[in-house]
Amino acid sequence: MTTESKDQLQSQVDQLTLQLQTDSSNAPRVLLDRARVYGDLGEPLLAREDIARAASLVRDPTYKSESSVEAVERAVRELSVSGNNKSQTEHIGASDQEIIDKVAQGTSDVACVVALEQRIHANKTQLSGEQVCALVDAFHKMCTYSELETVEAVASCVSAALVRLSVPEDAKAVDGAAETLASVVQEIIDAWANRSDNGEFKQQACKVGAKMYTTAVYALSTHEAVDARVLQSAVDFYVGQIWLVGTLPAETDDVCQSDVCQGILRLLTSCRPHLVYSFVKSNGSLPIERLMSLLGQPRSLTGSRSLAMLIASQLTAAVQDPSASSLFPEYDAKSKSHTSPPALAQLRTLAADIIDVLVQSTIQSERTRGLYALASLYESGAGSEMAINVWAKNGWAEELWDQGEFDRPETQLALVYLADACSTDTKVSASMKKLGNGLVQELARARTGELGEIASVVLAKWSNLPAPVNPGTEPKDEPESDTSDVDPVQLADTHIARILALSNSDISDPQITAAERSTEALGFLCLNPLLKHHVVQSPVLQTIFALSKKSSQLKFAAVMLIRNLTQYKPVLSEEQKRVQQMQQLSKRAQPGQTIGSEIKEMESKDHNLDDASAVAERSKKVCEAGAIACLVGAVQGKVSDSTKDAVAEVFVALATLHELRGQLVQQGAVRALLSILSADAPRAPLKDAKYTPTALHNARDKHVAWALAKCAISVPPHLAFDDPRALARLILSLLAEESHAQSLLIRFEALLALTNLASAEPGSSSDIRGFLACDLVGMSLIEMCVLNEHVMVRRAATELVCNLVHEPRVFERFVEGADEGVEEESRIIELPDNEDEDESRRGYRAQRMHVLVALSDVDDAATQSAASGALAVLSNDPRCCRYLILVHPRALDVLLSLADTNNAGLRHRIAVICANAATCGDSRVLAKLRNSTNVARVLQSMVEDPQMPCFAAAQSAQEALK
Repeated sequence: MTTESKDQLQSQVDQLTLQLQTDSSNAPRVLLDRARVYGDLGEPLLAREDIARAASLVRDPTYKSESSVEAVERAVRELSVSGNNKSQTEHIGASDQEIIDKVAQGTSDVACVVALEQRIHANKTQLSGEQVCALVDAFHKMCTYSELETVEAVASCVSAALVRLSVPEDAKAVDGAAETLASVVQEIIDAWANRSDNGEFKQQACKVGAKMYTTAVYALSTHEAVDARVLQSAVDFYVGQIWLVGTLPAETDDVCQSDVCQGILRLLTSCRPHLVYSFVKSNGSLPIERLMSLLGQPRSLTGSRSLAMLIASQLTAAVQDPSASSLFPEYDAKSKSHTSPPALAQLRTLAADIIDVLVQSTIQSERTRGLYALASLYESGAGSEMAINVWAKNGWAEELWDQGEFDRPETQLALVYLADACSTDTKVSASMKKLGNGLVQELARARTGELGEIASVVLAKWSNLPAPVNPGTEPKDEPESDTSDVDPVQLADTHIARILALSNSDISDPQITAAERSTEALGFLCLNPLLKHHVVQSPVLQTIFALSKKSSQLKFAAVMLIRNLTQYKPVLSEEQKRVQQMQQLSKRAQPGQTIGSEIKEMESKDHNLDDASAVAERSKKVCEAGAIACLVGAVQGKVSDSTKDAVAEVFVALATLHELRGQLVQQGAVRALLSILSADAPRAPLKDAKYTPTALHNARDKHVAWALAKCAISVPPHLAFDDPRALARLILSLLAEESHAQSLLIRFEALLALTNLASAEPGSSSDIRGFLACDLVGMSLIEMCVLNEHVMVRRAATELVCNLVHEPRVFERFVEGADEGVEEESRIIELPDNEDEDESRRGYRAQRMHVLVALSDVDDAATQSAASGALAVLSNDPRCCRYLILVHPRALDVLLSLADTNNAGLRHRIAVICANAATCGDSRVLAKLRNSTNVARVLQSMVEDPQMPCFAAAQSAQEALK
């Protein structure tokens, strides 16, 4: 091969490697392509490694498909990775047993083992228990002398075989499968027992086979037929050997630690009581010690540490369930409740003892690890349960901070990280502030870099905690404490200056991290109304929004800052208001200070800075700084639920202002909102012929629907929304909202939005009247709102009905059966409105138009206009005319009374109704109108001024009545 050819092939390798690093969506295919190039380069080991990696990936559901499995098998057959085609194809015709024998003899290669695994994946073969045990035995023998890729291939093949065994094709084979799996697990346990003194073997076997061991125990745990003692033995082996060996500090890499962590998480889902007993009881304190060791890792090692946090969270949730303690001797199965289940009590004791030993250690590295471990517990959400016994130790918190003054900077960093993580627990955080305020302030002033930044963030979070109130018994001559709170404005200016300093420089990763921390601190500081006003007056928001494009964490911090700046005060009951006042007084009270006019003045100032008008002004300034684009960008790609929730809340607040709704639509807020809906949210395409809207139970979906409703009130639907039906389904669900403090406002704005959506030209592509009222079966909800006691809700619902009656199916809903009370030989028959169902159905009050007549008589001009407008549309049908003139006893008088007002719109509606009635073709209607002096008087008054809108219709009615 020429040098030029090698360079070309190497260039292809580099391109494929770059593709793997930047886009993993088609990793198996890229790996196989690179293996082919390696084969051409004469690099068989590298090619075989890529084939093995591709074979491993296609087991993942993300990549597994029939075509990908076939591609790997084809690569095994076709690629010449050693230059000897014969040796590479020998296994094609070999039986399963022949391949297993080769593995046992140590004469197999990766391609041979991969071929067997692919047969298993393709359901072309199923190994017996003896064959799987033979592979397990071969794996353990190969661990210390064979090539790594071959051992990995054997472990992967065993895992595939175990998965097949765990799902027998015949229901009768379940018991046999359980026995087979038990024998395989016992083979594993025996292999480790026979090599109990071989540390090198254990390390290698755990590193290569952690996933295989997990699969074996998990497969066993999924069978109900397995004996409990056998399962407990298997779990004890996994925790006592695989977990303890795989998490040995400085002995295993992060990949191995991640594998065993994932194994624990997997077993927590299948055999919780057994795993809990083994983790916190039967193996002593060692499993928890290793968990704390992982939690106490440096922040740079995020893989296994994040998995350890997940274990802590799920383990804590598990032990809180009394049934998870069922294997403990102290467990009482007859007890209906356990205030402190045995497993929870044991876990608390172990965690407290381990953390106490680490934190109280005179060795700085151990103390640092203990502080980080405790911080990680709080970050995982398990701190309040697992660490409760730590804080209960007398004087423990005091010693924590007393020693902190003499710690090295690395340990002090861990201490402030702990203070930061504890901020989610109000009681612990208040204690930490009381004891450590002075030291943290000193660190924030004197230290630079990460330590100073985190200390400043802690001060920001502490700024909203109640100040400790001393009983006032100290001697007056005692020196003043140096632990008073930092001026929050000064603290905010510090963080603002740090962020602005980054605006005109090339941003490095550490600087981005610093910006994240300062933005997070500003978010907490802006819980104070005074600081909200201070922050929006500075140019820092533009810088934050510009920098947020470089970091997802900074985007989240920016979103939380925007939320705190733009949130309106919630509607509170009287009791909630009193509680809030007490909290404010407690927060502002200082030692020896009485609550008087100064406190009241501060409360009044805070109220003015956080009232609706102040929030509106802040919202405008925030949007001028680029908040909308930041919010839209924050929900693009893979986003956490907390970010989506916050963005939905912010858009609700911003859409409250009419002036901002157009900007929201123009800058992509509608699409952003629709993109963060949960999987259960209603969407435009209907699976069923009819859909009955129900209340939205997901809080985010509710906020999304509400924000969209606010936008839809003011913006032309045909210009703003690609598919108004998607909005209609969401917004209609708001009408089913359960009653609470804001439910009336939500219903009102939803009705206004639906009215605007239903205002499109009938028959146009944007016309959703039929979809809204009939396909969604929405009329029942709308009619309920028409009968609402609140005048604004009732008015908005009536206006919506006025728009919907242009839809033929809605029109027919109102006029159907309206003239059932009219018989040919009588002029008018008014049916009794009694309790009998058949009679009441035929009575005039049972008709939907009766509600419109009643609403035409309320003391609200807008409601009257909407109701009479709907009747004007309906009067195009003779049945409506007969109902209004012949059936309903008061309809004509009510309508004529509207004509006596100075409202030109109302007079026009009455003129149209009279004209339609006069030309409906029913002689009885015509006779009734001719005999009414009020009709003649009203029509005459309407034709006196030809410029009035009612002139033409009134003139037409007069001519018909002559």
